[in-house]
Amino acid sequence: MPRMAVLWKVVVIAVVMIQFVKSVFGDDFIELSQYHRMPPLAKFDDYDLCMEDVPEGQIATYCVARVVIKPDNGSDLWHLIEDFSKDWKRHHNHALLDRGICLAQCKQLIQSLPNATRQALKVDKFEIDFPYIVDVTVFKNTLNDQKRYGDLIEACVNYELNATYQLRGYTEIEICDRNDEQFETDSLDLSFLIVTAVLVLFMILSSWYDKAINYKQDVVHYKSVLPNKKQSFLVSFSILRNWYRLTSRSDDPLSRDLRFLQAIRFLTMYLVISGHSAFVFYILPTQNASKKEMLYHKLGTMIFTGGVQITQTFLAISGFLLTVLVLNHAEKRKSSPGILFLLKATVYRYVRLTPVYAYVILLHATWLVRMQDGPRWKLGVETERAFCRRNWWTNLLYVNNYVHADQPCVQQGWYLGCDYQLFMLGSLLMILIIKFRKFTNFIVSIAIILAYLIPALFIYIQEMEGVFLVTPHAQRFVLWFDQFYQKSYIPLHMNLGNYLAGMLTGLIYIHLKKNNINPVQKRWFRILWFLIVPLAIGSLLIHYIFYVNDFEKPSLWIAIYFPVMKYTWGFFSGLFLIGFVNGVAPTMRRIFHHRVFEPLGRLTYSAYLIHVTVMRLFVLSNRSAIHFNHIGSTVVTLASLAFSYMLALCLCLALELPVSALQKLAFGGIKEPEKQGDTDPVNNGTIKGGTDPVRHAQSSDTGAV
Repeated sequence: MPRMAVLWKVVVIAVVMIQFVKSVFGDDFIELSQYHRMPPLAKFDDYDLCMEDVPEGQIATYCVARVVIKPDNGSDLWHLIEDFSKDWKRHHNHALLDRGICLAQCKQLIQSLPNATRQALKVDKFEIDFPYIVDVTVFKNTLNDQKRYGDLIEACVNYELNATYQLRGYTEIEICDRNDEQFETDSLDLSFLIVTAVLVLFMILSSWYDKAINYKQDVVHYKSVLPNKKQSFLVSFSILRNWYRLTSRSDDPLSRDLRFLQAIRFLTMYLVISGHSAFVFYILPTQNASKKEMLYHKLGTMIFTGGVQITQTFLAISGFLLTVLVLNHAEKRKSSPGILFLLKATVYRYVRLTPVYAYVILLHATWLVRMQDGPRWKLGVETERAFCRRNWWTNLLYVNNYVHADQPCVQQGWYLGCDYQLFMLGSLLMILIIKFRKFTNFIVSIAIILAYLIPALFIYIQEMEGVFLVTPHAQRFVLWFDQFYQKSYIPLHMNLGNYLAGMLTGLIYIHLKKNNINPVQKRWFRILWFLIVPLAIGSLLIHYIFYVNDFEKPSLWIAIYFPVMKYTWGFFSGLFLIGFVNGVAPTMRRIFHHRVFEPLGRLTYSAYLIHVTVMRLFVLSNRSAIHFNHIGSTVVTLASLAFSYMLALCLCLALELPVSALQKLAFGGIKEPEKQGDTDPVNNGTIKGGTDPVRHAQSSDTGAV
């Protein structure tokens, strides 16, 4: 009998656990038979057949339109669409459809219908309370196309909707392609070609000159600092010299301590690209949209939606390096940096970051739109062309995370603006700490209070959620219309804490080094260090409560929760850095110190700038709805990673490293030749103790999502 009781308890516990797992891992999704009653979110006619299979001399036109289903209280299907779409945090808005229409096929259909039927298919615009279309003024011909083809396209869409689903909708053309369309080349297009040609010419001539003065004909020449400014200037674009600068490593103690950061940069960049690959499948129309929405009903998916936190790793590293380098600079010079230091550091960093950034912006504003085609290509790239021509100045002034954030040029550049602003604030904070060392604890305490209080106040006042929600509808429009993205994700004042956490980690690192303290010797520290990964994953899984609940706002507990949960990432990053530096995981440390990560880590900045361009080339040229699956997302990730780093290598050798070499000449003059292997950190991104941190601006150029 006791055995039967025990067995019964086991069965009951098992049933309870199964029900719990079902509820956690997505068993509350509607029946698929009900889901497929709704019209597909996207449906596209054959693009190539439409554009190519036309008689000679005739013009083929293909239009992409947004369709908003008109409410119909007498329709059970409409009520299903309305109820399902109410869960906007986890579901697409199924009242908004994407349609790709071949105009020739549409004309044939409409011409076969009587006039009365055509008139019945027309739907006047009604009140629409959600974003449903991009700003069509960015496209050259859309306004004219809407006037010419709008009624025709709407009739075709509504004929299909009415015949199949007994529904109708308001249709608005977003963009049209024609097979006779020609791109006009203007002065900006020519400027990109000229700049590219000049860079190539400089590389050829500089490499030739560098080889000509290599009298001993050995590779040591390319690793050595030349004796005068003239020669150093003329070899700044030398391909082989820059290659050795890219792949070399410094052997001073600080560089050896922090060498693993190059591996962290590369691996974090991989995670960024992986996240953007998943993001792509929400932007593009898919054949199995239900699978994407079902994922939002699974707890494990929060690792991906909450994975936007990975960018905070870059901010923490930036703050850490800034603190370490400024403190080393002050100690070596036995003086406190002042406002002149701040101005010099800010200008130096601007010069260091901007040329490569400006080149990518110029590419997006000119020739990118000509590189592919397809029904979604112009929608994803011509918008970029228009936004970059309108708003390029916001990027180059590093204010694009505040100004015109809803019309972004090089959208991932929000991080560069945020990081640049944090760099200036962080430098000012370090000046205060060094100048008033006796009040360090007070200054740091005030900084921590402000870093937590400011975002908490904004969350409370603006009645925002406790975490940054990555909703399906927001992703459909690349976050352009998303208030969570613009107000709680990209602004400086919402990202203070993790940068500050990195700076505090730098202060702790210097203190431990000076006092010869190794925290790894403490058992509690080792246990806590190995709990970082499960704790970080757990912090992401908690996001689920905000996806399944609509808490009343404004709410004090949500306002407090937001910065506390977001800034735990800075704590995890700092704990990881301190433990890793002090040898808590020797095998992993040896792996992360492998030479392969030196160039990969230094290429991260250029890879970050170009990776979204690569992903556009891969996926926006798709002709039809794609099939969403994890293998496909992984393939896109790996392909994007490989091609991004290949192009990053070109950008680095052609522009990034030459600019840093010229910058050293302009700001730092010529130093004594260095020992082989003790290479200049300005030129290759390694960390060298005792050097001027102003010339170390790129040490924190980590890049992010």
